[in-house]
Amino acid sequence: MAAVFGIHIGNTSACLALFKDSKIEVIANDSGDRVTPAVVAFNESEMIVGLAAKSGLARNGPSTVIHNKKLLNEKIEETELEEMVNASACKVKHEEGSVRYEIKRGDKLCSFTPEDVAVCIFKKMYDIASSAVRSEADLRAVLAIPLHFQQNSRQTVMRSAEEAGFEVLQVISEPSAAVLAYGVGLSNLDEEHHCLVYRLGGETLDVTVVQVSAGMYTISGTVHKSNLGGNTFTRILADYLAGEFRHRWKLDPQESRRSMVKLRSTAETCKHILSTVSTAHCFVESLCEGVDFSYNITRARFENLITSHLSEYMQPVHEVLKKSGLSSKLITKLILSGGAMKMPKLQQAVGDLFPESEVLSGISPDEVIATGAARQGSYLARPFDPDCEHLAIEVPAVSKPICVKVSEEIGLKCIIPALTPVPVKRIQTHTITSEQSDVTVELYETDGNSCGAPLLFGKVHLFDIVGPTKISIEVSLNSVGGMHVIVTDHKSQKKQTWKLEV
Repeated sequence: MAAVFGIHIGNTSACLALFKDSKIEVIANDSGDRVTPAVVAFNESEMIVGLAAKSGLARNGPSTVIHNKKLLNEKIEETELEEMVNASACKVKHEEGSVRYEIKRGDKLCSFTPEDVAVCIFKKMYDIASSAVRSEADLRAVLAIPLHFQQNSRQTVMRSAEEAGFEVLQVISEPSAAVLAYGVGLSNLDEEHHCLVYRLGGETLDVTVVQVSAGMYTISGTVHKSNLGGNTFTRILADYLAGEFRHRWKLDPQESRRSMVKLRSTAETCKHILSTVSTAHCFVESLCEGVDFSYNITRARFENLITSHLSEYMQPVHEVLKKSGLSSKLITKLILSGGAMKMPKLQQAVGDLFPESEVLSGISPDEVIATGAARQGSYLARPFDPDCEHLAIEVPAVSKPICVKVSEEIGLKCIIPALTPVPVKRIQTHTITSEQSDVTVELYETDGNSCGAPLLFGKVHLFDIVGPTKISIEVSLNSVGGMHVIVTDHKSQKKQTWKLEV
């Protein structure tokens, strides 16, 4: 099977996963890291992408682009755009409906679009991908983007990847990719689930309910928050550390933008370390007026700092459940994604809202979406939806469950769940005892998957059978609603059929 990549580029980091030889693995960059900072720095002669660009942010801020993904959204809200313009060390110019970065390279003032920057990041991903495969023909990819991106924004992302050298097979939504990463509903088409995908990245929060039925994914509701991200916790920690430095040395690093960039970088590193161990050491050389800063921070102290803010991050969960018309008890699987979800306190806070749900956490949160995109790529032989018209496609499906009844003892048993795409064929096998010589199979449409309040469609009779034996019930639905039923006795091979024409 040909290799295919899954790519997810966020506001703060990018991840690349590869499907090859029936397995998926995340590809490390040239530094050995499985996640690459989505940061681009410009100097006189070249563009630097990744960790080197991020490391130079303190001294090269006006020439460094961060959080570019937000500006790829054509429909970005004015308040969000204004906040980004004000917060960016790099000059962002917004006029006549377009957004550009103005960066000085030597004696020249150069202008770059968000798409230009995206191309730079995808080229970095392309270089990483090239090291993992032998042929350029294998550099095919599925991209995962936010659910709220419109068609023009999706096309922009796709063009950026193609300009970097990838052959893009499909663009899918981030929540769908998260569910795909764990293969929910793929191995057993009888599975039905309501999955809640909680994705917390560096800058944004998305909470989405995905209904899984018969291998089909349906978005039931989604909430996007542009003002909630993991970087908020980084800033809280950085402000605390600044206070400790000020208390000890009577110098205020918050008066210097460069000092705070250095402190936030160190605070981010400490935040990641505290996700796995109980204590992290913070050291910043020449933080303020030549004074070094050294400090040990415990996980308990950090969690105490952020606890009062957690309710803001839980509120979108209640909003999306209300949108979807569901209670927390109906959520069967909880999927955590985004780098910020490595924090144990956050995992606990979200998990406590769904005590009866299975928490899927076997994949590192910042690798989940790229992994799901790679899995989707494994099903594609050629590009799908090249114009990016759809993140979701309407398909004809069964509106209510179809159930069968062979005996009163067994009762109704669902054979085709609601939301199963049509045409479809399903087969059930039932055991017949030696006391039974005749079998009547009844077919019902029900009001819910609990098979209550049934409406009888028809009956199929099978006479003169010799038990014990088994019978198979084959139910086929066509795309216009017609039904064809075949009941077969395994021992005698007797068959009876029944049709419902529409």
